Amino acid sequence: MHVPDGILPIWLLAILYVVSGLMLYISVKRINKRFDDRLVPYMGVLAAVIFAAQLVNFPVPPSSGHLVGSTLLAVMLGPWGGMLIIGMVLFVQALYGDGGLLTYGLNFFNMGVFSCIIGWALALVLFKGLKRITDEKKSVLVSTSIASFITTVLAAFVLGLELLTVPGFGFTALSAITIVHVFIGIGEAVLTFVILLYFVKAKPQVISFLKESEVSEMASVPISVLAPPLMEE
Repeated sequence: MHVPDGILPIWLLAILYVVSGLMLYISVKRINKRFDDRLVPYMGVLAAVIFAAQLVNFPVPPSSGHLVGSTLLAVMLGPWGGMLIIGMVLFVQALYGDGGLLTYGLNFFNMGVFSCIIGWALALVLFKGLKRITDEKKSVLVSTSIASFITTVLAAFVLGLELLTVPGFGFTALSAITIVHVFIGIGEAVLTFVILLYFVKAKPQVISFLKESEVSEMASVPISVLAPPLMEE
């Protein structure tokens, strides 16, 4: 899903740089307000896991498809923590040619801002529903896996819409890139389930949705996460 430089128009890249920069700034501010030393090792481990997972790329011209991990991060650390990790991972990858520096804002918007917020919101709604019929740990596993699949497909569709600004990229190509990511989304859901299952069994306190979580405050942001009041001090 990384888009390299030289494909999309500069005006679109500039707009998404501004949007992404603003959201990254807000995420840092939100995390600083609830900073906890216990959060640092969790973020480091998860950043390494996501970085490794994203190294596996599937060519989907003119972009590429790969496992993202945004929903997993958002459920574990909250949407702001997820955004920050995705932002760091994408920046390092851009420096090494996976994606581009000019398209960093666009890539971060798709895989960080959009995917973390939508993935977290979907997982939270599903989690609260499933919690009524089964226990919390099963609920978080199922809800996060389903949300990661849906979010992957939606993010691919958003990428397709962005690529419509490229001459020659039409609705047929948009459909193709979305359909390809349906299969990638299945892989995303499976990997999300496997990774989350490990943490559910070994370290449930790092999962923000669970009552015993040490980082539960990181997921305390309401669904109104998109509202302007978030920009207030």
